[in-house]
Amino acid sequence: MTFLMSRGGDTIKESRHRRHRCLDTASSCIISVAGTSSIDTRQYTVLDVNYDDIADSYDDHRRAGGPYIPPLAALARAANARRVLELGSGTGNGTSAFLNAYPCALTGLELSAGMLDKARKKPIPARWVRGSGTHIPLADAGVDFVFGCYVLHHVPDLEVLLRECARVIGKGRAAFVTASHEFIENYPIRRYFPSFVAIDKARFPTVERIQEALAASGFEAVDVETIIAPRGPIDHAYAEKIASKFVSTYRLLPEAEFEEGLRRLRADLEPTGRLDLEFTYEATIVWGAK
Repeated sequence: MTFLMSRGGDTIKESRHRRHRCLDTASSCIISVAGTSSIDTRQYTVLDVNYDDIADSYDDHRRAGGPYIPPLAALARAANARRVLELGSGTGNGTSAFLNAYPCALTGLELSAGMLDKARKKPIPARWVRGSGTHIPLADAGVDFVFGCYVLHHVPDLEVLLRECARVIGKGRAAFVTASHEFIENYPIRRYFPSFVAIDKARFPTVERIQEALAASGFEAVDVETIIAPRGPIDHAYAEKIASKFVSTYRLLPEAEFEEGLRRLRADLEPTGRLDLEFTYEATIVWGAK
């Protein structure tokens, strides 16, 4: 897969990354969904999903890697990182992809015992540790690179986590993959689940907020890169992934809304087996250096 990368206006043909600065604003609200009671999205700011209960389903449907793995490996390489910490390593699928791209001494930190149990059963050359990113059980200056993929929206105190990252990094970098509010607002499945956007905008910190928190935690040269890549069609297979609630947001939707949205999606898929719209994957990486 090829990507398009631009850095300061220069295009690099070998990749297809677009780097830009996002100026999202924080959002939380109370919304009303037909057939359900009002939903106060301000509650969706911490870990509201029991990952011990969904470890099997998560492992089946959240496969290894993504187009953000090569840029993460490039950031680790630029830091000459030998000791790497992954926050929210889950069942190890992303860990495996990262190690394939960048072999290193990697520690996977995960709060869910169920997710860690799945990871430990795989032949992945990593050290698995159960713990929280806000209380990292590692010594000062113990790693050279910290990364996390779609983990920041589960963190109740962003500054505490980033200060912990700064503490355990000697000289190196911290990088986090997230979803921008712009991408959330344009997520194609939103038409089927009316509260999807508001819930995720309440959970995910804005890109600007992450940048500011990194700088306040002692990181320098804070920067942002957005990776855009084609995604497969929205078809029956994708509908079954949604049925499994492979993204945590689906587990936070009111059940009546989820069932109705899934019913409508399946009905729309019947004529041709796929939706007539483009589904473009987008991931945003925010990082800083020490």
